[in-house]
Amino acid sequence: MVAMLGGGAAHALSGPAPVDENMRDVRVADMPQYDVPKIDIKDKGKHAKNIILMIGDGMASEHLWAAWMLNRGRSFILNMPVTGVSITTSASHAVTDSAAGGTALACGHKTTNHFLGMTPDKKPIENLAEYYRAKGKATGLVVTKDITDATPAAFYAHVDDRNKKKEIAKALVDAKFTVIYGGGSKTLSAEQKQAIADAGTVAEFTHDGNPPAVAERGEDYLCNYVSKALKVLEKNPRGFFLMVEGSQIDHHAHNGKAKETLHETMDFDRAVGVVLQWMKSHPDTLLVVTADHQTGGLSIKDGNKDHGSVHVIFGTHSHTGFSVPVYAAGNGAGKFTGVKDNTEVSKLMR
Repeated sequence: MVAMLGGGAAHALSGPAPVDENMRDVRVADMPQYDVPKIDIKDKGKHAKNIILMIGDGMASEHLWAAWMLNRGRSFILNMPVTGVSITTSASHAVTDSAAGGTALACGHKTTNHFLGMTPDKKPIENLAEYYRAKGKATGLVVTKDITDATPAAFYAHVDDRNKKKEIAKALVDAKFTVIYGGGSKTLSAEQKQAIADAGTVAEFTHDGNPPAVAERGEDYLCNYVSKALKVLEKNPRGFFLMVEGSQIDHHAHNGKAKETLHETMDFDRAVGVVLQWMKSHPDTLLVVTADHQTGGLSIKDGNKDHGSVHVIFGTHSHTGFSVPVYAAGNGAGKFTGVKDNTEVSKLMR
């Protein structure tokens, strides 16, 4: 993962992050609450005009249920009508990294850890953004990290190392997205940012590296940028593809920080609520919510949803081989039930 907390400097987490042992087994309570009205989105059995993929980086079922307890038994994601399970192994490892996990979701193919948008023998693979752009649809990315980090890069880059930032930045320019919102301003040159603007892309690079944690960046950051992206993308008469990533669930789980991990999970859930609310007036849409992998081996030891509290413990400061949940709503959602490989999630969206 690439992570930055304030100050504009990005640091690659090349191995196990240092962990404050006092934060690995904790009770969390008194988190900001939010309402979760019931939103009933039907699968009308038709092809979706708009396709939205929302990825909680490092988010597994335990993260969601812990967040559900903290919000007093309320969750947009857990209210979604269709549920399934995704297997996250990569072509090279039982435990994937975000590059291979993102590539499986973006391209529908397994690859080697650290590879982006290519097969293990280094052949480029078409990703969902390219696939839909060729059909005349608008395309967008909204993330809470550096836009050139592994998961978003899987939707536009084709490189054999997620750390080849110069190649990844060039691929972002060449991709010609309709809308881009995220961090990473210093990762791109002034000329590259100008080229993105000249291509007609509506782009905002909000921080030099990664945006800070939700407590600092604000709980309206992700929700607002998702809303802004939808307003731009919905203008295309042929529809659109949008990928939204709740990026920093993973980073804080790496560091064993339960409060921050679950705050990011709740923030991502609120953004899903924004999309579901928008879908009420745009029923020709498919929404899929999943994760690229699980991070931290999070377990729930105890909790009380009536009090908005939970007791959690982390089992590791790395990724795990756990399966992750898949949730779906809207046209085509019924296909996402059952246990599937992460590559099938991508293929079904096509």
